[in-house]
Amino acid sequence: MEVTVTLRQPHLNQQRILDEAKRFNHIKCGRRFGKTEMSIELAVNELLLGHRVAYFSPTYKDSYEWWKQIKHTCEFIIKSKDEKVLQLLTVTGGLLDVWSMEDPDSGRGRKYHRAIMDECEKASKFKQSWLGTIRATLTDYKGDAWFLSTPKFGKTFFKELALYKDKFPNWQGWTFTTFDNPHIDPEEIEDARRTMDNLYFRCEFLAEDVDLTGRPFAYAFDPIKHVRECHYTDTEELHISFDFNVDPITAIASQYVDGEIRVLKEFRLQNSDIYELCDQIVAWKPEALFIITGDATGHNRAALAQGNINYYSVIKQKLSLADGQMRQPSANPAVKDSRVLVNSLLQNHALIIDPSCIHLIEDLKYVEVKEDTNDIDKTKDKHRSHLLDTFRYLLNTFHKDLIHLKIFEEPTIEYYPVIE
Repeated sequence: MEVTVTLRQPHLNQQRILDEAKRFNHIKCGRRFGKTEMSIELAVNELLLGHRVAYFSPTYKDSYEWWKQIKHTCEFIIKSKDEKVLQLLTVTGGLLDVWSMEDPDSGRGRKYHRAIMDECEKASKFKQSWLGTIRATLTDYKGDAWFLSTPKFGKTFFKELALYKDKFPNWQGWTFTTFDNPHIDPEEIEDARRTMDNLYFRCEFLAEDVDLTGRPFAYAFDPIKHVRECHYTDTEELHISFDFNVDPITAIASQYVDGEIRVLKEFRLQNSDIYELCDQIVAWKPEALFIITGDATGHNRAALAQGNINYYSVIKQKLSLADGQMRQPSANPAVKDSRVLVNSLLQNHALIIDPSCIHLIEDLKYVEVKEDTNDIDKTKDKHRSHLLDTFRYLLNTFHKDLIHLKIFEEPTIEYYPVIE
């Protein structure tokens, strides 16, 4: 019985990669270039030959998402599969293991004809995984390796590997932008360029190596442009965002008026609590229509020692709010994502901050990001960055739809498995 799996035809630049490939292949490309499609094809081609393949993703969640796609693609050639360990065998004798680089020992002791490492820049332990484990799995069969990723800010091991094509004859590398995928409408990309932070656009869409070393978290913040007196409008909602530190506990108040984000006031109380903070907010604007967001840890009932309640329960009671006025998140935004959002809005949208918000302004001017982890650096001044966190939560809840993220949505990839 002849077995065939039909995949979508590679676009011109994907085909170029396949034609020019060597043993070790480094692909740096913009978002939506077609990395996932390529990784599926790279795996299926080897499985049809009866070879052993390993796919490595940044996280266990990513592994499972890819696992669902490869199962659909190989539907008619799967001999057996193990959902617990994410392994399948094909009728051609091929074997596929799906691993996460969250554990740098994933794959240790195995041997493969091909290893595919996807979104390497997202994997915090990518270097450990490759050098400590994955490279050795290719020794027995002299297998090939594929490194695929969109770059991230700063100096990384993935970017270091890009230099190997000029040092070693069995290494190859390519750089492609989002524009190089002919299936993506260029106007979609241009729309993203108009609404997003320029440095992030260059990194994520143009696959450029952008170094933010020495730049603050809010590198697009300009006091001359962004700081001026703001006035409260009693016909608009008043957005309040909270950060629940003990010392200080903070909040900021803002409105969205005539297409302009206006940060009206900051609250920063030391040696205080959520009760006093709410009292101050109500005393400031007792008749306002409050809409609440903030730190997701405020859901934690253990966060307050006074009974089986959480911060948001207190806020709802103290400000006399209805359920529809509570917009607290289930999880806090990742620092990387909120950095994109903050700088995109600062650069491309009307956003002003009242000069009375002195601590928020200081945070925007000086708070930095740790290069190795992309976390906000809270070590230099433990009292700084809390207003920045409050600001991040505010923008993420109420204004993230102002930047163009449609193109980042990963559609379900259609593959058409057939058997003859």
